[in-house]
Amino acid sequence: MKTKRKTLMITSILIMGVIWGFVVLQRGTNLFHGLDLIIFLIIIIGAIAFINALKKDKEEKEGIPTEDEMTTQIKYKSGYYAYLYSMYMWLFIFLLKDKFPDVETMLGGGILLSALIGFIVKIIVKRNLNEKSN
Repeated sequence: MKTKRKTLMITSILIMGVIWGFVVLQRGTNLFHGLDLIIFLIIIIGAIAFINALKKDKEEKEGIPTEDEMTTQIKYKSGYYAYLYSMYMWLFIFLLKDKFPDVETMLGGGILLSALIGFIVKIIVKRNLNEKSN
């Protein structure tokens, strides 16, 4: 399992390197011109995905099944709430569209915020479901 973890770490570093290389190639040396929020969201989402992958790897190592009825219920319930909250978020984005410098920033930020909302809702639903079962 250690080789799997090392492979995951190397792959994550390579993907982040490719993303940063692409940003440097497109923007030149002025990396943070109008991209602070988007870069911050990419780093947060990448960190959350990496932590979730490590947790799944640890659970697999301990012999815990990856899919059961509770995880399916959490997936469906969190997907429902994430969809609802994302729709409200998009409504506010379109109401405040004059505050964004360009359309790409608005759409990119909206997509990344939708992903972040999905992660946050999944964590909240999982905690609430665990509290009800205890």
